[in-house]
Parts: sequence; C-alpha cells; structure tokens
Amino acid sequence: MNTRQQDIVLLVKREGEITIKELAQRLSVSEMTIHRDLDYLQEQRFLYKKRGAAVFVNDVDRAKYTFYADEKRAIGKKLASMLMPGQSILFDNSTIALECAKFIDPEVKYTFYTTSMEATQILSAYTNSLLYCGGGYYCQESKGFVGTQTENFVSTVHADVCVVGTSGISLEGGITTAYPIHKTLQQKIMASSSACLLGADHSKFDKIAMEKVAELSDVNVIVTDSGIFEDTLKKYKEKVNIITV
Repeated sequence: MNTRQQDIVLLVKREGEITIKELAQRLSVSEMTIHRDLDYLQEQRFLYKKRGAAVFVNDVDRAKYTFYADEKRAIGKKLASMLMPGQSILFDNSTIALECAKFIDPEVKYTFYTTSMEATQILSAYTNSLLYCGGGYYCQESKGFVGTQTENFVSTVHADVCVVGTSGISLEGGITTAYPIHKTLQQKIMASSSACLLGADHSKFDKIAMEKVAELSDVNVIVTDSGIFEDTLKKYKEKVNIITV
C-alpha cells in the first residue's frame, strides 16, 4: 500500500463514505487514479467501492467479508458447468477460480493445473483427476504462488482451458489486475491455454486496475452476474461473448 492509498483509507475511515470526486480533489490526483487505488484497496478489503463513492469496512468485518460472495459463487458454478470431461484446466489465484473449483463434479476425470494454494486444497479431494501444482513465492493476499518459479511452471503447461479472474474490465484498458506481481503470471496462464474463461462480478466492468493483462479479444467467454446494467452488458457484448447468471 503506497502513501496515497494509506491517505485514502484514513479519509474513508474518517468519513464513513466519500465520493470519488472528493477524494480526487483532496489528494490532487485524477479520478482515474482514485479508481485504480480503490480497486486495489477493495481487493485488500479496506473498503467497499460502489458507484461514485467508497465506503469504509471496519476491522471486525474485514477478515470475514467477501465482496459479492453470492455473485461469485453463482459465477463459479456456471464456469464449472462449462468444463468438459477429460479436459485439462488451468486455474489462477483468483477467488473466481476457487469458486469454480468448488463446483466441479468429483466423479468426472480432469487434469488440473493451479498456482492457488486454496484451489489445490479443493482439487486434491477429486481423486479421479490428476493434479499438478506450481510452487514459488507464496503471496498472502491472493493465497497463491507467484514469481519466476511459478511462471516457469505455467510455461510448461498446455491446458485446454484456463479459468481466471480479474480486477477490472474496460473497453479502453482491456483486462487489468490490481496486483502488479500477478500480471506476468496471468499472461502466461492465458498463453498456456487454448481457451480462456473469465469470471467477473458486475462491479469489475468499466474499471481499469493498475496493470494491463490482456485485451478483451484474448478472452473466449466472460461470465458475470445479473447485477450488470443492461446498457453496460450491451456495449461489452459487441466486443466479447458474455454470459450472465
């Protein structure tokens, strides 16, 4: 967390809720910069980002709170239903990939690859399938492995499909992440897969996070929830295949 982001947390905590416009004015930066900072801080669960404003999340709730948990669960279930028996599947470190892993039929045979510690724990119970895990530096925030060793592992994989999440989706910025350390890893995950399934709750649309990962055209299907605005859905459907649940 940089100094500006620390200032944002203090301001949001003091006010309880504060608009993006006011944050930009107080910190003398652009609203786009504030959007990117808020995306990162929401990933870290310091606050909740809603349309045009940020809302503080107190310390008690932060450890147990998962933003859009029901939506992510529904997205994960849909992603799992799209997987074909016998496929090789590469999961990233996202909560979306973890939710997908939870809904996979344990009786069906697959080949799993993952960099996620949490996904490994889920997938290891599916004894009819093969499981390969990438090690490396353990990132506490994403509960998964990152870095050169992890990237080298992913580069050796040839998966039928990858299941990934994202911090932001936009027509201008494409697919973006709030974690610079995950950028190259996620790019390699997508490059090592014949098809890419991306899951994202509706709050991720029209957002540009810190680092660009890919273009919209690099994704085969985006699965999102029904909370997405109709006009937003319409403009993105002109660029990429989207399924809502």
